[in-house]
Amino acid sequence: MYKIRPMTTEDALQVSEMEKKYFSEPWSKQAFLDALGQNSYTYVVAEDGAEVIGYAGMYRVLEEGNITQVAVREDKRRTGVAGDLMRGLMRFGDELGVSAYTLEVRVSNAGAICLYESCGFEKESIRKNFYASPAEDAYIMWKR
Repeated sequence: MYKIRPMTTEDALQVSEMEKKYFSEPWSKQAFLDALGQNSYTYVVAEDGAEVIGYAGMYRVLEEGNITQVAVREDKRRTGVAGDLMRGLMRFGDELGVSAYTLEVRVSNAGAICLYESCGFEKESIRKNFYASPAEDAYIMWKR
């Protein structure tokens, strides 16, 4: 059974390795360490034993939280981990005074869109050519 907890510097290597697998423009271990050292970033991980099986992150500006990453190890997908990460991240955000959350998602990523909608997010607009490798538009979604 996994648990959701705040990310620590000890998690940065596992998280950066997952990042390389799942994102076209991955953050490095150092980028995660730098983010963890700033008050404006919040990260949570799903931990199963000594293994990180997922993570989610958010950058805060005043009362808004921009969810920057959500990833779950492939063998743990469709088990509820991503939803638990999202809810855990937003609980921390609520405690920090965040009242509105936003994120971008590839228009082709039906699974992620479904997850975000189940967490209360709504599509509000499209950002043209937001993603590279491959080039694709993004939905901008909000939960207010």
